[in-house]
Amino acid sequence: MKTLLKLTLLAIAAVAIVGCTLLNSENKAPLYQSPDYYNYLQSSYSDYLKSTKAWLEINRDFISPDREKELAMNMPFELGDKSASEKAILLVHGLGDSPFSFSDLAKSLANQGFYVQTLLLPGHGSKPSDLMLPTYADWQGIVDHYASLLKRDFDKVWLGGFSTGGNLVTIHSLEQGDVDGLMLFSPGFQSKTPKLERLAPFVALFIDGYEAEEKNLARYTSAPLKGAIAYSDSAVKLRSLLNSQTLSMPTLIVLSEADSVVDPEAVRSLYQTRFNNPNNQLIWYGESTFDDKSIQTLTMKLASSRVSTGSHMSPLFAKNNSYYGVNGEHLMCMNSFDDDANSACENGAEVWYSAWGYEEQGKIHARLTWNPYYSALEHTMATIVQ
Repeated sequence: MKTLLKLTLLAIAAVAIVGCTLLNSENKAPLYQSPDYYNYLQSSYSDYLKSTKAWLEINRDFISPDREKELAMNMPFELGDKSASEKAILLVHGLGDSPFSFSDLAKSLANQGFYVQTLLLPGHGSKPSDLMLPTYADWQGIVDHYASLLKRDFDKVWLGGFSTGGNLVTIHSLEQGDVDGLMLFSPGFQSKTPKLERLAPFVALFIDGYEAEEKNLARYTSAPLKGAIAYSDSAVKLRSLLNSQTLSMPTLIVLSEADSVVDPEAVRSLYQTRFNNPNNQLIWYGESTFDDKSIQTLTMKLASSRVSTGSHMSPLFAKNNSYYGVNGEHLMCMNSFDDDANSACENGAEVWYSAWGYEEQGKIHARLTWNPYYSALEHTMATIVQ
């Protein structure tokens, strides 16, 4: 039974990260028009915040006594002075995540002169079962809508995204244009295991996805299958567009060599062949080195900090982040299928930090949820904008 469970989890994990060939063919009205959801396409961002808060207050399955804290961590938000800023950026989170993904990056960008908006992708922030509702088109629709509103108010508009969000903002740039730059963090251009993508149609016949106890205030632990398919559709669409188009605006890509979710080599290849601005930068957290001078390699073998590798999410957060930082309140102990290691971590054993699934003799690993080079990342973000 335990072996079967592990195989099932592996299949679900594969589905959740791959660009599968199963495109969502359901003919239904956009989710914002559905009686099962709320109208998130408002005429202004302030109205969007109000309607989203009203939805979450009623529909979120709160998992802690502090409802206000949970609500704040999952709400979209804005930072910076809209009337005084000369440039704006829209930030879009990944599958299963929330706008809290940008709790540090948004502050850094606002301090650098940006007016910052973040989005909550449909199906997120409330309860995992709501991820059975949206399609890729719903996610692309909200990104296109609020990016267009920003373009109406600002001459200079950048877009940023983490994981699936990186796909969505890049697709917008390719299809809609009029974007001044991109900042992409662990973008989900291609999965780590593309050969397993053909499992998606088969698995979808039997199960809705992976369910787990929800313990993280800022993201889902469960993985509904339709959410994975929506991600998959975004990756397929992106790669199709990049087959025939290139991107000329300045772009920063940040990713970890040990990423367990996306294929960093595939991302690097697309960066070098399809992104052609001379000021582009790629920050590579890992051990490989490259002849391309636009790629900066930073080692993740940091014994003094007990860091073994980077992870999919680690580029996003500063070391002092209150939730995910070095002394943050949330430690992600479930970092592999090793139940003994997970239990030891939860019981206070000394841990090292890595990507999901990394193991090393004599060490217990939790997820690396913070960026040892966050200050350097801030500098690079400022440089590429200039």
